[in-house]
Amino acid sequence: MKYLFLITAIWSVLSAAAQKPASAGESKKMIEQVCAAAGKMQTLQCDFRQEKRLSLLETNMVSTGKMYYKGGKALKWEYVSPYAYTFLLNGDKVMLGSQGKTDVIQVNSSKTFKQIARIMMHSITGKCLSDTEDFHVTMLVEGNEWVAELIPRQKELAQLFTRIRLHIDPKSQTATEVELTEKSGDLTRITMTNIKKNTPLDDALFHID
Repeated sequence: MKYLFLITAIWSVLSAAAQKPASAGESKKMIEQVCAAAGKMQTLQCDFRQEKRLSLLETNMVSTGKMYYKGGKALKWEYVSPYAYTFLLNGDKVMLGSQGKTDVIQVNSSKTFKQIARIMMHSITGKCLSDTEDFHVTMLVEGNEWVAELIPRQKELAQLFTRIRLHIDPKSQTATEVELTEKSGDLTRITMTNIKKNTPLDDALFHID
């Protein structure tokens, strides 16, 4: 047990050393670059791997699927493994689909739901970095990537998440990983691969009846 504690302590020190807080000037430049890239992005599609670590369980829950984004108003998460499930946000509507059944929800029916929908959309593009009303943002440099650490300011968000971390590729200024730490201590990590930007996406992909 003492060796496990020592290894954990050493790893914590090394991890902290690898994180370099950006200066005020560097942070401003990084955020400007990410927001500028987001402004030019019309579509985005990728594969994703979602890993959820529950504080009460020793094993992690892993699921995979595809994500599609278009025009700042449409976002589709399509889970394919270990189960089929669809989350589709288009304008002021959300559709949840599973096992051939669908439910349609009006985003504006709940302030909390509306904020979560906006966070999901802005996290994909990186626009949340300039959202100072909702988040306190700290920019870090970790190896060859940028990391944006977001602490919720709004009460509704703080009740759900204590921290959100976006891992950003400096070359493309695109988020490649999102970490969501819930108030319960549960952690969700979403890693995006095979990212394609500004390729045509049919509007039918985001249709909600």
